[in-house]
Amino acid sequence: MDSPTRSPLASGEWRSLWIAEALSVAGDQLARVAISVLVYQRTSSAALTAITYAMTFLPDVIAGPLLSGLADRFPRRTVMTCCTVLQAGLVAVMAVPGAPIWLVGGCVAGVAAVQAPFKAAQNAFVRVLLDNSHLTVGQARLTTLREMGQLSGLVGAAGVVGLLGTTVALLLDMLTFLVAAALLRFGLRQRPAARSERAPLLRRMLPPSRRRRALATLSILLALTVLPHGLIVPLAAEIGAPTWSIGLILAADSAGFLIGAAIVGRTPRPRNVEDGWIGPLSMLCMGALVLFVFRPHAIVVAVLLAASSIGAAYHILARSAYIEMLPDELTGRATGLVRTGLRAGQGLGVAFGGVAAEWMGSPALTISAAGTVGVIGCSLAWLVVKRNPAPTPTQVANVNANAMESISSDGRYTPQAPPGREGRAERTKQG
Repeated sequence: MDSPTRSPLASGEWRSLWIAEALSVAGDQLARVAISVLVYQRTSSAALTAITYAMTFLPDVIAGPLLSGLADRFPRRTVMTCCTVLQAGLVAVMAVPGAPIWLVGGCVAGVAAVQAPFKAAQNAFVRVLLDNSHLTVGQARLTTLREMGQLSGLVGAAGVVGLLGTTVALLLDMLTFLVAAALLRFGLRQRPAARSERAPLLRRMLPPSRRRRALATLSILLALTVLPHGLIVPLAAEIGAPTWSIGLILAADSAGFLIGAAIVGRTPRPRNVEDGWIGPLSMLCMGALVLFVFRPHAIVVAVLLAASSIGAAYHILARSAYIEMLPDELTGRATGLVRTGLRAGQGLGVAFGGVAAEWMGSPALTISAAGTVGVIGCSLAWLVVKRNPAPTPTQVANVNANAMESISSDGRYTPQAPPGREGRAERTKQG
């Protein structure tokens, strides 16, 4: 049994969760490559291949609002384990030789949809396991793991699919899910469900909070940084960069994010210190994109994207601060909705970015415009965060208790002013 004085990041539960996440990330990349190769080999259609690849992302946008609440209604270890086993079963169906393309596409969509309740349960479980004091460090380490897994996974997956074929690659993917499920089932301690009854809408459950809305806005604004990825090929053509430089530019972008995550996740810090970092990092993130207005050289583009990605680590701080404000009974659903907003923003951002680049006649100007929007949005949101400091643990507990108690039998929420900035008007009136 772990000593109570040990960091939760050194516990057996955290190691099991971390290894399971590593296996899931590796399996995801393996599946994406294998599915793309499988569909193209069977259909010779670039359009169907692209649509099938998109199905690894899009269903998550729909499933997020619908399924994230499962992470609060049922024990989170059970939700994560069941989701992982279900993903293994869907991948096994895809591995069947000669499976119809429509069936493969449906399974791909299913695997992506199941990811929504899994991530909601994982975020909520990490918050309980690590407590608020180590939450940012834990989130940073998981984010670093995912980024490194995606970088190495795509390269490794291409080699595995090329050497062993799509069927074997998908079977290996199924195996990674099964091992991850076993780690989650036997490596994590079972905890009861955060709530037992069906909850009404979040807006009826949570008391109003400018700080919480601002933190959610900061997280969703990160979607603007996906534009350089979606426009990288036409951008390279505009600035006269050779095609072979595209991979190096994107590698610089990924390296920058790893550096940023390492900086913010190096050691636990007080919440007010982390709040102070959000502003400068978000300005670095978005401000670097504004400089694309000068249509810089390819080397400068790589430097700007690396700087932007270092600043993008503000998202880890904003997400942790957002989670800290939530009652445990709603952590899964609330984080799932924010994650859905981010994913939807990324998809819509690329789509609208392509249209804007056509209309403006310049991918570089489009990226710069997105950066300008980000600077303005992040500045205003950070100003709200600074003016509404994080409540103390006692205040959080009181607000959360009042929120849960204010739900009447018909599920309606009776607003109550939380302690802190938003309760000042009422106290002044009484005085």
